Amino acid sequence: MEDQLLGSRLWLSLKESLTANHVGAYNIKVDQIFNSDLGFTDIVLDLKHVLNIDSVGVTFVIGLFKRTEASGRSFSVSNASSDILSLFRLMKLDQFFKMND
Repeated sequence: MEDQLLGSRLWLSLKESLTANHVGAYNIKVDQIFNSDLGFTDIVLDLKHVLNIDSVGVTFVIGLFKRTEASGRSFSVSNASSDILSLFRLMKLDQFFKMND
């Protein structure tokens, strides 16, 4: 996971699958980010390079959304593949956070 602060928006770009074998490392990075003083007001989860997602990955996205909202920040998903967008819509996650192309 790479992070880039653009203004007040923090982009989190995943470079690997959003699956159980990677989520542990993603959670460590997210903990570091939330414990830092980066001054961001929005988080954008960039899924451009993510081809696979499993139930643990979906749980990670939901957890990141909840943590972001609980801290008074906004959350969105960007650049997800059509398959991942379809999955999120099927699960009605689009009712909770924005999904940008």
